[in-house]
Amino acid sequence: MSLNTLGYNTAIALGAFFGGVFADNVGVRSAFWFGVALMAASLAVTLGTRPKTSAALPEDVMAAGG
Repeated sequence: MSLNTLGYNTAIALGAFFGGVFADNVGVRSAFWFGVALMAASLAVTLGTRPKTSAALPEDVMAAGG
């Protein structure tokens, strides 16, 4: 449980840091677009690494609940 807390607190801190750096140096809109880019990258990684769907199970296995 403490590792989960460490993970999301670190993500919040890094987001605030990088958002502040982008907002101060390039402008507020750049911080927004940086967030959009990170979200798109995480979506691409998630969709690219998920397991492929398996072949359909025969009906008798489905009916047996297994």
